[in-house]
Amino acid sequence: MKNRFKLDTPYPSKAIFFVIFITLLFGAGCSLQKTQAVNSSEQETKTVGWVEKVIIPGVEKEVKAKLDTGATTTSINAEILEKPDNKSESGGMIKFRFRDGKKNGEVFERPIVRWVQIKSREGADIRRPVVGMKFCIAGRWIEEEVNLADRQDFNYPVLIGRNMLKEGKLAVDSSATFTAQPSCATQEAQ
Repeated sequence: MKNRFKLDTPYPSKAIFFVIFITLLFGAGCSLQKTQAVNSSEQETKTVGWVEKVIIPGVEKEVKAKLDTGATTTSINAEILEKPDNKSESGGMIKFRFRDGKKNGEVFERPIVRWVQIKSREGADIRRPVVGMKFCIAGRWIEEEVNLADRQDFNYPVLIGRNMLKEGKLAVDSSATFTAQPSCATQEAQ
């Protein structure tokens, strides 16, 4: 019986198989590289001004925020409506109204992540609750810890601290304001 498939005999099917194999091999490599570049978690550092507009999911309008490299944690103007007893260090829910500095305010309910001690201007210690929140800043959704404070006497109802600046890879240009639009993909807001 004769062997029909010799290795040295060129058959059109072998050539086609070889071409398809090579195409798939190189095609997979190219698409893998493209995917890695698009899905890379390494974002470029973006320079923003010391005052920017931000979006807070659940708040109707954009809010002006001061970006402060001297503040460790982000802070928002909040009126505490309900909270657990002062003895609980974490856990429990807190209900608060975010105030934008005008009469507008939205109510939020969040779990307390922890409490922080902050020195006031007068030197007294103030104990503040910290919750997790998500903001859109300069086209980037950033989710981080936020302390709830009475910021009625300040110019800006939101102070973006180093925790959000670091998480969002944002650098602050102290000579600029309103450099970026706070437009972010809506599906990430949840």
